Amino acid sequence: MIKLGTTTLALNGWLADPGRPRESQQQRLAAIRQIVQGYGLAAVELALDLPMIYPSIFDASFYDTVAELQEELGFTCTAHLPFLWIEPASLNVAIRRASVDSLQRGIQLTRRVKVDTYVLHLWGLATTLITAQLEAPAARQAIMQVLAVQAGRCLAELCETVEPRDICIENLEDSHLDLTLALADQHNTSLCFDVGHLVWQGGDALDFLSRHGDQIREVHLHDATRQSTGGATTVRDHLALGQGQVDYQRILEKLGEMRYDGPVILEVNSEADLEESLRALGKEG
Repeated sequence: MIKLGTTTLALNGWLADPGRPRESQQQRLAAIRQIVQGYGLAAVELALDLPMIYPSIFDASFYDTVAELQEELGFTCTAHLPFLWIEPASLNVAIRRASVDSLQRGIQLTRRVKVDTYVLHLWGLATTLITAQLEAPAARQAIMQVLAVQAGRCLAELCETVEPRDICIENLEDSHLDLTLALADQHNTSLCFDVGHLVWQGGDALDFLSRHGDQIREVHLHDATRQSTGGATTVRDHLALGQGQVDYQRILEKLGEMRYDGPVILEVNSEADLEESLRALGKEG
């Protein structure tokens, strides 16, 4: 059975107060309790950028408390590895090394928590922007080959820290899906299927599930719109279910047909959007 859940970011956002660490911790723990007991959801996704941004708040003791709360409430836990301001596939060796250290640090902090899956972005915004500006096919191919090597090094190091199958590489908004899939195959990792991001790529969700269902261990579900005007394409994602063009009901039906029993994380940006999404799914908000 699908384990429906959401991220604490939907309730607490990205901000915390270093001047009030205890209060910030309690707010985040209360959000987990609200997700499980208040909304009746089965899964909670932790955002591991938070301990990188606020190390004095979200430290090892905080995640020990999360582990205790998990034992009490019995929820499935997933963790989104750090992705803000890092570049795991960077050609700058020092930046790549620091990025991998951040990823490994996130894993180590959650050792006491029973984490089913770790979601990974193989590269960051800088890599996406740089590659998007390369119009010459030869230059683009050359840098993609080097990126593949660097990203592979990152994966190899992470696979020494956690089981490869527990690492779920996420399809991002960019056009490097083929590289993502090849690296997942090479390193025997899993996939996190982000439905809204596939809209950016102009892909078909049901086709993606049919092709890669055996590798998918986590799904990020949010609505999205894609519009083309005057040769320019505009995409909006991370919308509440029902606000966009995604056939989320058919996607959930397809997952059921596949007997998918992993987490489906409602990746929305506010509690209002979470409640609207739950209503769209026929659940009380």
